[in-house]
Order: sequence, then C-alpha cells, then structure tokens
Amino acid sequence: MPIGARSRRAPRSVLRSMLRIFVVFLITQLPHSEALQCDPGEYEINGECCPMCSAGSRVLKHCGPSSSTTCMPCVDDTYTEHPNGLTECMRCKVCDAGARLMVKEKCMYTKNTVCGCAPGDFCRHGAGGDCEMCSPSTICLPGFKVKISGTEFSDNVCEVCPDGTFSATNMSHACQLWTKCEEEGMKERKAGTATSDAVCVKRGLSPAVIAVIIILALVPAVAGAGYFLWRRKKRKDGGTRAEDIGDELNEEVMENLIRTRKKGTDAALPVQETTKNSGTSTLHSP
Repeated sequence: MPIGARSRRAPRSVLRSMLRIFVVFLITQLPHSEALQCDPGEYEINGECCPMCSAGSRVLKHCGPSSSTTCMPCVDDTYTEHPNGLTECMRCKVCDAGARLMVKEKCMYTKNTVCGCAPGDFCRHGAGGDCEMCSPSTICLPGFKVKISGTEFSDNVCEVCPDGTFSATNMSHACQLWTKCEEEGMKERKAGTATSDAVCVKRGLSPAVIAVIIILALVPAVAGAGYFLWRRKKRKDGGTRAEDIGDELNEEVMENLIRTRKKGTDAALPVQETTKNSGTSTLHSP
C-alpha cells in the first residue's frame, strides 16, 4: 500500500475517537434526576409519596405537604382489588351472553365479576378461573361412549363403540356387549349394530319334540277315560249282585214259612211279604 494512502486515513480515525470521547463527556456531565423511591403502601405523585387508598376505595384528593390522601369508596358497579393511588375505581366486568357467558361470582367493591359457563357448556378461553368465551360441550351420541368426561374448562372426548358392542343412549359411559343368542338357547333374528343389541327369538320345535308333547298330552286323557269306564262297569256289576242276594233271601224266607206251617205254628208267626222290585219286605199276622 502507498505511504500517502495511510496518511490520508489516519486523521479520520482520530476524529472518530475524539467524537466518542466528547459524547461520553456530555452524557456524564449533564444534570439528571433520580426516580423517587416511595415506601410500600405509598404512591408517587408530583414528586411526593402519598399513602395509598385501601382496596374497595379510590383517591379523592392527593396528599399535600400538610395533609394525607383523601379516599372515597367505590360505588355503582366499580371496584379496586388492591391498595392503590387511582383516582377512579375499575368498572365491573359484564358477562357477555353472546359469548354464552353467565355470572359465576357477582362483582364486589373489592373484587371483579367472575364469568362462567352454563351447564352443558365448557370454557374455551379463560384464565385464573375466569372465562371469556364458552362453547357447547360435545354430546356423545348412540354408537359412542364417553372416553374422557369434560370439565369446566375442557370438552367431552367421545370414542366409537368397538365391534360387538353397542350404546343406545346419549352420553353412555360404557358400550354393552351384543347378546349371544346361541348361548341363550335362541336363534338370532337380527344382528346387533353400534346402536342396538342383537334380536333373538326362540327356536322352532322339531317334529319329534312335537310328537312327544302330543303323546304326553294324550296319555292323561286316555287314562282318565279308561278309569271312568272301569268305574261305571264296577257300579253296574255291584247292583246285579245285590239283586241276586235279595232273591236268594226271599226264597229262604218262604221255605222257612212253609216249614213252620207244617209244624202247626203258623198262627203264631207273622207272614213276611217281599216285593222283588223294591227289595223290601213287610210282616203281618194271618
């Protein structure tokens, strides 16, 4: 590099160094004020430290050299949550019905309104227990079950019922197994679906079973008829034997009477007359 080029650049670097030194000098020499440090429970105003107003109130008049802060309670849906140096209370929050919000905790002089969601909704945007917008909770329809139940700040999580199971109502927490018709001794008429159980019907009777049922039904009837005929015949046979016995008895009585008359004692003995048809007899003296 030529010597002349080095000599032309040297003054520029010197000037830059001198400029930096001058700027630092000005900064360090200019007057400056320190920020006023107030004690806890005080606030700074116009170079003075004034006592704060308590929660639920505001500053009506700032303190002065010979006076303290003048405070006033919050009114008309306003509040302050902490000790403060505010000249106006905070306006209470309004729960927006358009965002599906409702009042969860009413506004107090020392606390703002807390908004929440109606039953069946959950908070989609919120923080610190307060909500800014609600949304309808998801409904787990038939064919699904509730996998994870929703909370105030979370939605329901649904899951499809596995194959072989079903749910027939909204918000079922479990899927039920299809009925196995074969195990119940029945026949499947309609297969199960995700929303309904299998439909079972009783099996039809085989011809052999029907024949057995008919035989079992006829046996008592035949037995009853046979018993009736037997009883009837028995009563008939019993009546005939009674008539025969009556005839024999009458013949024996007549023979006794004849023998008695032959002996000459018939006047002292009564005569017995017997009616064959009635089976009765009467006695009378001759």
